[in-house]
Amino acid sequence: MADYIRIFKSTCDELQAIGKPMNDHTKVFLPLNGLGPEYESFITSMLKPPIPSYKEVVPLLQSHETMKLVNEHEENVQHQSIFYTQ
Repeated sequence: MADYIRIFKSTCDELQAIGKPMNDHTKVFLPLNGLGPEYESFITSMLKPPIPSYKEVVPLLQSHETMKLVNEHEENVQHQSIFYTQ
C-alpha cells in the first residue's frame, strides 16, 4: 500500500510541476478506484458525503491497511492454534 500511495503522490507531483494539477476530488477518487474488491467497504465509506480530502484519505487508507493486515495475522494464528489443539 505504501508503494501504491507513493506512486500516486509522485504522479500528482509531476502533474503539478508541469502546471496541470489534479483537483482534490480527483485525487480522492482515482486511488480509491484502483483498489481491489477487498477494499469495497472502505471505498463505500469514503465516498459517503462529506467526501474527505486527499490529505484525509491517505492516513485513513494506511490505517485500514494496517487493520486488515493485523486481522489477517490474527486469523492465521487462530487457525494454526485450532489445528495444533486437534
